[in-house]
Amino acid sequence: MRGNLIAKPARGALLAALLACMAAGTQLAGAAPTAWRDDATGFAIAGFDPVAYYTQHKPLPGESGIEHRWGGVVWRFVNTGNKEAFSKHPQVYAPLFAGYDPEALSRGLTVRGSPVVWSVHEGRIIFFRDATALRAWAENPQRLAGLAETNWKRLSREIPGTSGY
Repeated sequence: MRGNLIAKPARGALLAALLACMAAGTQLAGAAPTAWRDDATGFAIAGFDPVAYYTQHKPLPGESGIEHRWGGVVWRFVNTGNKEAFSKHPQVYAPLFAGYDPEALSRGLTVRGSPVVWSVHEGRIIFFRDATALRAWAENPQRLAGLAETNWKRLSREIPGTSGY
């Protein structure tokens, strides 16, 4: 078995465990975060319902007890329908760049976006740190999105605490 450190049966079990973690939404060490976690509450995106941006067209804080764990963090929802929609398709509803401000990311900075300063870009919710960042984004979203995406690939691995939620 020279050059093969893991026997074939063990490789299959390892792959199965990895796929199970991914299906359950478990955050893997070194993986990009799914959302920033509020330091005070511990909830993703400060406890705001990520589905409400699409269904109610506004930010709404989630309710106690209507929660779902995905991506290593707990998400809150305003109703069970939103919770069910999110649990079936979390990648659709989770904010782009894990809720970090794309205007700041375009400049190589990681700044948490505010759940009340938001927009939708190519079908995904995005948060901004303030109205000034939102205006800068609105002036040239395609350019800033490209820069943010490039920087996110590197910066998301460097955000402290994101892999251990």
